[in-house]
Amino acid sequence: MEDDRSRLLLALFAVVFLTSTGYGTVTFLTPVYAEELGASYVALGVMGSLGSAVYTVMTLVSGILLDRFERIRFYLVSLIVGVFIVSLFCITTSLSQVILLRGLLGIVSAAFWVASSTLTVDISPKETLSRSVGRFNQAWIVGFIVGPVVGGYIADTYGFHLLFAVLAILLVSSVVITLRVLVPNLRLRHQNKAEGFDLSLLKCLAYAYLTLLPFAVVLGIYMAIIPGHMSAQGISGSVIGMFLTMTNAVRGIGFFNAERSVRWGTTRSLMAAAAITCTAMVLMAFSESALSFFLPLVLYGTAAGIVTPVLLDYIANSAPQKALGTAMGVHEGVYGVGMSFGSIVGGYLADAYGPAVLYLLLAVIAAFMIPFSVKLDDDVVREE
Repeated sequence: MEDDRSRLLLALFAVVFLTSTGYGTVTFLTPVYAEELGASYVALGVMGSLGSAVYTVMTLVSGILLDRFERIRFYLVSLIVGVFIVSLFCITTSLSQVILLRGLLGIVSAAFWVASSTLTVDISPKETLSRSVGRFNQAWIVGFIVGPVVGGYIADTYGFHLLFAVLAILLVSSVVITLRVLVPNLRLRHQNKAEGFDLSLLKCLAYAYLTLLPFAVVLGIYMAIIPGHMSAQGISGSVIGMFLTMTNAVRGIGFFNAERSVRWGTTRSLMAAAAITCTAMVLMAFSESALSFFLPLVLYGTAAGIVTPVLLDYIANSAPQKALGTAMGVHEGVYGVGMSFGSIVGGYLADAYGPAVLYLLLAVIAAFMIPFSVKLDDDVVREE
């Protein structure tokens, strides 16, 4: 039984790596492509906000569906639709088309992240759950490391349309693995089909979600505004891709040390991450050259490497089993809310007052993680 679970988790993590490489590369480099098509900071903010708003709604829908219907088939369908949407990027020629497809990408991205994390918790034995959650994070962060730097090189050398075609082919391999390994061996029950949607089951996680929200706002700017800002500063797509890869690599180091962060304490780890994020945003406000972006991006990656696994581990271990999919959906939904708000408001602030003012405001917002994280001291045992 343990060997079967290990084999299924390995296959799932392979799908997570391949799919996150595809989705992550499109998400990170689309602002660079949009900037080449003439997008302003406002347009970049609107694009990021649209994708995040769609993502937010779909995370909640996905969580509810995962608690009511067959999980692995839902996962398969979302992956197939993802191949189709990324393929459509290959024929885009205008900014409006890119913005529309970025919104559609939010649908499949939400389904993918919520289902992947839920399946990880569902397959993993309780005694090794923290380790499985850590490996799930490692799988997708490696995709985020590999994708932007290779994608930036392909985009600079052969153009964005070829890049999108390569990513679509990569996503096909995720579908194949899911069809051949996961679908035949997973039948993860129809859960709670007769029960209503009850958010009160998640009241034990309220402060975890509140702690995550300020970080999600910063993440929205990181994904939607910062790549375009660097491009506007004259930094090439390949260098931007390399910087994003470097940031994600630093983040990945945090994921590999996730169990150590959890043992150190949820509150202490999150307070440290908040302080590091504040510092990163202050330094970002004064960055103008490629070299000056290096340190704040390293610091941001360090903070993200703490926040993401520590909060996901807390939620995975604290969520009631009968509301597991919903808990994961709300977790991803909080990311969507923060990224949507951050992208649209950040775009307008950057256009009206300059990026420096935006980054200084983000430093203040990140500080709000501290009082919320203090409320996470009490251990919460997941109800079976």
